[in-house]
Formats: sequence, C-alpha cells, structure tokens
Amino acid sequence: MVKRRLFLSFTAVYLAICLYYRQALSLLPVILLPVAAHELAHVLALYMLGQRITGLTLEAQGLCIRYDGDCTPPGHILAALAGPLGGALYALCADWGTPWLKQSAGLSLLLTAFNLLPILPLDGGRVFSQLCILYLGQERGAALFHAVNAVLLTLLLLGGVVLALWKKSTAPLAAAIWLLLFQNEEEALVKSGKII
Repeated sequence: MVKRRLFLSFTAVYLAICLYYRQALSLLPVILLPVAAHELAHVLALYMLGQRITGLTLEAQGLCIRYDGDCTPPGHILAALAGPLGGALYALCADWGTPWLKQSAGLSLLLTAFNLLPILPLDGGRVFSQLCILYLGQERGAALFHAVNAVLLTLLLLGGVVLALWKKSTAPLAAAIWLLLFQNEEEALVKSGKII
C-alpha cells in the first residue's frame, strides 16, 4: 500500500489560483519564508520528541504536519509552541535585513501573535486545551476549553464585523470566519497526530 506523504486539498489549490489572478504572487516569498520558519520549528520539535513525520497536507486551514508516535500532553504543548517560537526567531533575524525582509519580519510577528490565540485550530488553542486537561482533568478541562473557545470566537466575530463596518477593514472578520470554519470537535483535545 502506497501512502501519500504530500497532499494538496482542492481548497488550497483554489486559494492559490485566487492569489495568482489577484497578482499577489509578488507577496508570496514574503509570506512563505515566515510560514516555512514556523513549520520547520514544528518539525524539529516533533523530531526531538521522537515523533515520526508521516506526511504534509496543504489544506485551507494551513500546512498540516501529520505524525506518528505516543506524544504526552507536555510534548503536544512543546510541539505546538515550537511553531510560534520559530516564527518569532525568524522575525528577529529578518528585521535586520533589507526592506523586503523587514516586511516579511513584520508579517511573521503578526502571524505569530495570531497563532498564539487560545482558539482552535491555532497553536495557542492546542496549548490551552492541553493545559486545561492537564490541570483540570479530561471532563472539566474540556468544558473550560470549549467555553473559552466559544467566547473568544464570538468576540473575534463581533470585533471583525465592527472593524469591517467602521474602518472598512475586512481582514479581522475574514480571520474570525476562517477560525469558525475550522472548529473540529475531534481535534479540540489534540487526539490526532496533526499539527498546523
């Protein structure tokens, strides 16, 4: 049986086509470098934790790294935090470069801050869910996590609507809708061997 190690979802291909026709390809390297630093940090952390990378999936929710192995809750936390740390280190290094690299560094900091929000499917959500379960137990931890996740999503959606109407900025609303679309009960407790 042959396993696919790299898979592109239809949605990811569609988004790439949209970028192409909107002439946003010149921004692609500015975006790809911080994303690569973030994902490479995840891969290195998983490797150091003894996990075996089984595949990469480019989906609408992002680049998903699939892995095998028995990872403890502290291991999940470390693997999830590695991505934002990699993005922050990239931003620190790139900020000393050319204007193009400085733009990439700023984007990396923005993505890192966004990724630390305690909402799924973001790394911050994975960390928060594991901490809730670790300190409160499975049932109470999951209940607290779901309540906080729902409140934060609601606030982000409301804030996005206000900014879209008041400041004509649709990016926060688009980010909130994106987060809402990828709420997955299965991954709320980080049961699967997948990290974004």
